[in-house]
Amino acid sequence: MKWLNKFTALNFVLLFALAVCVVGCGTSLSNMSPVQPVNNIAKAKIEQAEKPEENIIVPALPAETLAKPVLDKHGMDSVGFRIGKARDANMEELTYIFSFGEYAHANDKWGEFLNDWAEAESQIEIGTGEDRKMVDVILMSDHPELFDVPSRQPILTKTKDGITVSIAYWRRPDLDRKYNRGNAFSPFYETEALHQGDKTDVFYVKITNNRNENIIFNVKECTIIDQGDNIYGGLDYDDLEERFTYMARATGLYVKNGLEIARRILIEKRMPIVEKQVGTRRTGIPPGESMEGFLPFVQMKLNAVELQVILPIEKAPPPGAAQRYQTIEFVFPFTHDRGIRIAQPSPKRY
Repeated sequence: MKWLNKFTALNFVLLFALAVCVVGCGTSLSNMSPVQPVNNIAKAKIEQAEKPEENIIVPALPAETLAKPVLDKHGMDSVGFRIGKARDANMEELTYIFSFGEYAHANDKWGEFLNDWAEAESQIEIGTGEDRKMVDVILMSDHPELFDVPSRQPILTKTKDGITVSIAYWRRPDLDRKYNRGNAFSPFYETEALHQGDKTDVFYVKITNNRNENIIFNVKECTIIDQGDNIYGGLDYDDLEERFTYMARATGLYVKNGLEIARRILIEKRMPIVEKQVGTRRTGIPPGESMEGFLPFVQMKLNAVELQVILPIEKAPPPGAAQRYQTIEFVFPFTHDRGIRIAQPSPKRY
């Protein structure tokens, strides 16, 4: 009998420990972001060890003898990249994510790094045959003060043709905590009953124009593409306003105040009109200025894993020039985790 009692007590202890572990794991997942920057080195090495038959590679720095001196000079580390198969390692663009040891100075040091990196990159891309690699360089930083609305997630930054774009993902609970409160619905408010195509995934974007001409930015042309070639379009103010009609309880003063918040925080609404044409007005950013704000997309499917967030920016030609407008695409790699998405807390008002 004593043995039975001890065995029963032990079972209760083990069940209690299991319950604590389950709750702890749930709490941990609920505090994580379902969308995170591109795969990191540690994850790649784990996957490589678990599936050696897949021949997954952890790419070294391209032409390390050229790249490493520049990285060492500026105190940068390689922290992430696109994981690929060995057979596809050459002759395709590789995305390399770099970071500074001191994130507090990341914004200023990024420009200094790019000046020295330009020569190294050109030499890397001159390579011929199987040694040729097109290199895509992105800065990953934990520098929330970079934005007017401080970021809670890592920030990715890319610079091309005098244009710098920074982007960070915002979790649903963080958006609710900041905007879904008082007598206003968050502009991104949603109920669990909504269809996936009517929900949103929200990023915060900052664009700096260091060119001598205007740049044009249209949120409706922005997209997210997953590994299955599913496309999720960018949403503008009118789309957010229409979403409220899908929710029976979203009416009255709460919706009015929520839309007023949207006018203040959406990047679309914060950009000035830089060109007026017959029947249309085009928004963007004048030379030497920066604009930032939230950019929502149609929520991605649960089975999405690898993501590319694509932000097209149109460059105006110099005044009086015969050149045409040119579009440059800023592509940012992210990953999506179904388990973390499911573990996120339900929508809440504060």
